[in-house]
Amino acid sequence: MTENLAANRLQSSGAYALELDGVARHFGALVALSGIDMRIAAGERRAVLGSNGAGKTTLFNAVTGDFLPTAGRIRFFGEDITDLPPHERIRRGLRRTYQISQLFKGLSVLDSIFLACRGVSRRRFSLLRPAAADVN
Repeated sequence: MTENLAANRLQSSGAYALELDGVARHFGALVALSGIDMRIAAGERRAVLGSNGAGKTTLFNAVTGDFLPTAGRIRFFGEDITDLPPHERIRRGLRRTYQISQLFKGLSVLDSIFLACRGVSRRRFSLLRPAAADVN
């Protein structure tokens, strides 16, 4: 796997950023997810809505690899990631944020960002934007 940004892979593959086909997750007899189909293009935003216990967090956990789906397939920019562990999904550029985000106590904002990016190739992110050439 190359160290390109996930978005760069889209340009060459033409695939959706994220595809779910028939994703299901059961916990014993409890069916948390059943037959979830979704296609999300790069740059597109979607909302996942539902009442408490509807399966929203379980869906995100299936996408990020915290729980493997009981059935179905998950693709990230055309690559089947269904059976990959979370750290391999992260290496490919799939990340998540949590509803409650806090900085680590005792660390500056910059130190917290560096900690979050630890182990990721420098070619995959930039903390600083280039200065604008023309400022009016």
